[in-house]
Amino acid sequence: MEILPLHLGVKHLLDSGLHKVPGIYIRSKEERPNVVHREESFPVLDLGAALNSSEARAALVPQIREACMKWGFFQVINHGVPHSLVDEMQSVAREFHALPNEEKMRYFSTDTESRMRYGTSFNVAQDKVFSWRDYLRHSCLPLAEMQDLWPEKPASYRKVTADYSTRVRNLAKFLLELISESLDLPKDYIDKAFNGCSQIMALNFYPACPEPDLVLGIGPHSDPGSITLLLQDHVEGLQVMHGNEWYSVKPIPYSFVVNLGDQIQILSNDKYKSAEHRAVVNSSEDRMSIPISMGPNWESLVHPASKLVEGSPVFKPMFYKDYIMALQAGGLNRQWLLDTLRT
Repeated sequence: MEILPLHLGVKHLLDSGLHKVPGIYIRSKEERPNVVHREESFPVLDLGAALNSSEARAALVPQIREACMKWGFFQVINHGVPHSLVDEMQSVAREFHALPNEEKMRYFSTDTESRMRYGTSFNVAQDKVFSWRDYLRHSCLPLAEMQDLWPEKPASYRKVTADYSTRVRNLAKFLLELISESLDLPKDYIDKAFNGCSQIMALNFYPACPEPDLVLGIGPHSDPGSITLLLQDHVEGLQVMHGNEWYSVKPIPYSFVVNLGDQIQILSNDKYKSAEHRAVVNSSEDRMSIPISMGPNWESLVHPASKLVEGSPVFKPMFYKDYIMALQAGGLNRQWLLDTLRT
């Protein structure tokens, strides 16, 4: 029986002539992709006027509040990140995943605490069922320090990623101010409560799959940080849990999908929820997504905002770095972790 080099990634398996999904990727019948809804009323917020007008900004706050309370997800358009820079970022991401496997494997690691690593699934050293995904994942801060650790190829990767991550970080700060105001808190409350931010970026590559109904690009999860800004390509694949049903998020060119993370759920004292989401794949077309996950400073003690607490807080305080370590040790079982923090 041939032993497949699964740690080399899904693209490598397909390039080697794979035509049938290996058993370790096959989900249980309950977990497999099923019928989903295509929600036309998924919130799409136009930031164009709000970036330049205090009146338009104030008018956007109720829209943010409604989207956060109802979905925990929304899309933003006219967000100020140049289309040309978005195109460059998608281009270098595709170029990276098209590199020879030997070049990408220079960055391979199963150390989930590594600040820069290439991998497949989530962690091949511990995953019981693999995800149909290859990825590069790295920190973006401190920028001057991290740039030297990023891939040397493609040649433009470091410059494009530095420019892109900086622009997206500025957008995230603006959105967190709006989210703070939507909770009737001062606009800089979240920034101060989180002592600044951490920033993690990933280049997710989901190759076309010969048996897409058996696998998931990535399984159901919520994001542990504050907010995530996801850049999708034109291929549909992101699904959001809403009302115990899965909804597919149709890509809008040059938009970002924004979702709340667990730390906003904690800070809001459970008023806002970090929604569960997953990625599915298809048999005809590769898909790529580039999430930038913002989080508190690693040393921050996160707890519900006192103004939002009536009686006892819903959650006990926990240092963000301890939250991340506990999450990784528990196999990304976020619900279990949040439940342990409930008072």
